[in-house]
Amino acid sequence: MKLQGKQIGVLIALILAVIMLFLPYQDSSKYRFDPEAIARTIIEGTDQIDPKTLSEWIIEGRRDFILIDIRSEKEYEKGKIKGAENIPLQKLITKSTIEELPKDKIIVIYSNGSSHASQAWLVMKTAGIDAYILEGGFNYWSSFILNPAQCSINASDDEILKYRSQVAVSNYFGGSSPAASTVDDKTKTEKKAIEMPKKTSKKLKGC
Repeated sequence: MKLQGKQIGVLIALILAVIMLFLPYQDSSKYRFDPEAIARTIIEGTDQIDPKTLSEWIIEGRRDFILIDIRSEKEYEKGKIKGAENIPLQKLITKSTIEELPKDKIIVIYSNGSSHASQAWLVMKTAGIDAYILEGGFNYWSSFILNPAQCSINASDDEILKYRSQVAVSNYFGGSSPAASTVDDKTKTEKKAIEMPKKTSKKLKGC
């Protein structure tokens, strides 16, 4: 995607504003970045990881990434993603915290939505840290992973299998999805017992 001058200008202004807002003045000179590269990453959406991919990473037990919940401790205690470490936004973007983050691992950050996570991502990106934002944040994770939409009664076999897989993932992360017992009309018809006609005894007439 070729970036237009106005797009680059707006994104660069946003990047600079966020960095100057969150980083201490004496530390800002240490951060180097390519404005166009960052703008391109934002526009193309390559700064994000979707909930399905993240759930697969966690279930697979991958050790090459760290999941960070940047919400408040109170929100974190109410509900969190399995394996996430709580580092509130204001603490995460400090010099000491950023310097402690491992440079050899992928950092995945999330908030309730995406705005606060985007701010943290900008700061970490300029510090040379490989970071990603969870698409839609914890709110989207809750609806997509923890509470997947139940398939319809007319769902195909493939859709039913997909739903059962989603329920299994939901259960792994402590979701409250109903049992994957939905079947389509055809399956119900095939399983329905065939009712045999009742036998009637005819009365014999006398001679």
